[in-house]
Amino acid sequence: MKRKLLCLIGIITSFVYAQSPINNFNSEPLSQYATVNSTPEIDQSASGTGLTWNFTNFTSTETSTDTYAAPTAGQLTTYPGSTSVFTTTQDSSGDETIIFGKQSGTEVSLTGAEGTEFSLNYNSDNALIGTFPLSYAYNNIDTVSGSYNYDGGTAAINGTFSGNIVVTVDAYGTLNMNDVGGGTFSGNVTRLKIVQTVSLSIPPFIPNAGTATQTSYYYYHTNTGYLVFRSNSVHLLVPIFSVDETTNVYESLITNLLDVNETIANEISVVPNPVNDVLNVSLKNQEPIKSIIVTDINGRQILSSTNNTTTIDVSRLQAGMYILTLQTDTAILTHKFIKK
Repeated sequence: MKRKLLCLIGIITSFVYAQSPINNFNSEPLSQYATVNSTPEIDQSASGTGLTWNFTNFTSTETSTDTYAAPTAGQLTTYPGSTSVFTTTQDSSGDETIIFGKQSGTEVSLTGAEGTEFSLNYNSDNALIGTFPLSYAYNNIDTVSGSYNYDGGTAAINGTFSGNIVVTVDAYGTLNMNDVGGGTFSGNVTRLKIVQTVSLSIPPFIPNAGTATQTSYYYYHTNTGYLVFRSNSVHLLVPIFSVDETTNVYESLITNLLDVNETIANEISVVPNPVNDVLNVSLKNQEPIKSIIVTDINGRQILSSTNNTTTIDVSRLQAGMYILTLQTDTAILTHKFIKK
């Protein structure tokens, strides 16, 4: 399935329909998603309360992994104001979609995006997602503008864009999904909908070269807050270059990194906890640890190590709760710890 326009923008069954606020826009760090097809196509047109979505005809085509990092100096120059870099990497090909974000307190905005063929830079007017938590019936319209680049093989285009982004928490209910690698899913979710519509210009001669429209849906599990399903549909229309393309991408969560049951948690030794300076980490089965990542509770990567180490210096962290993610040859495990 094509992902080239994706960058346009990055459970317990209940008998009582309920919604909970969406506390965090991001997925969990190192979460894995299956890119899926559906026959017939899924219907996401309905909005409101107490809905039921039966997405039970998925077939997996590939998998991807989400990671977060702080922006480099070069990225900050290109995307000023960014505080985080979200990367989705295709596990088979290594292709990346990169979303640059800005978080000020609990307010989240998009500052840029890069894909294999298209990049957006909101360097004139960032795209506001909202001030979290977001609850049902939340609605916000924000203007956006900046520059873009497109190289689709048949045409290479660069110029400026302007338009708006409409963000709504438009529905909640029960989501049912078939097994695509992580087991079946049935649970209550709250849905975030984002529609972005921009006009494309090619200065100085073509002020209205075309349009780009993206409709995205994000389904968050009511109990855990996990982003369990996301979809993006992008339509790019530039008549002068005979570009008229639509890309649909569906992704289903297959790994809940923070949903650690007691059996798994007991396999990890993290001491001392709470910690002042150095955290000692080991697995009871003595399997080597390939990497260690520390993220804050908002999903931002703070520290990392890939030296097969069993210790990590956390002395510079501010006091609070953090998430420790360990990767081995056979598993990805997480554990919470508290910095004094």
